[in-house]
Amino acid sequence: GDPAGWAAVDPPTLSLFPGAEGTGRIVFRPPRVATTPTGAIKYGLRARSREDPAGSSVEEGVVEVGAFIEPHAELVPRTSRGSGGASHELAIDNRGNTRLNAEISAADADRLLNFDIKPPGMVVEPGMAGFAKIRVKPTRRFWRGQPKSRPFQLLITPEGRLPIMIDGTMLQEAILPPWFGRLVVAILLALLAAVLL
Repeated sequence: GDPAGWAAVDPPTLSLFPGAEGTGRIVFRPPRVATTPTGAIKYGLRARSREDPAGSSVEEGVVEVGAFIEPHAELVPRTSRGSGGASHELAIDNRGNTRLNAEISAADADRLLNFDIKPPGMVVEPGMAGFAKIRVKPTRRFWRGQPKSRPFQLLITPEGRLPIMIDGTMLQEAILPPWFGRLVVAILLALLAAVLL
């Protein structure tokens, strides 16, 4: 049956005299991958006699394979830039063997950012990936100066599990670019030179 690839019989061979009994055990080691099915899975165990092939028999059983959740998340880009806002994409891979139902939230310790998360939650099938758009906007803007680093955290909370935290940063830039001051000075000098001539 389906578990044959991840089952082993110990010992694989028993040598018995007529009328004697022996014991073996089946060890199931389902791989921890998204393609491993969950729930009750039927299997068959065939005992085959080398001396008496007609005396072979098959016994059937059921093994219960448990579900596991193994989400993996990535934020792209990790650091964004902008004066009025910036965008990120969050990818959530479901490496588990059961459906992943997760909520997404964001926060920054200094409360200097607002977040728009679309969608704020997602359902991802085993072996698949889901994507969310994260729009980050500063609560206040500034006209001039050096860019300011605005760190934040995304929380991906799978149903019934502890959240996964991902760090991100928005590099908030001034509304006026650094070269703007030099441009104004150059224009004023050009106007002054024109007036003086």
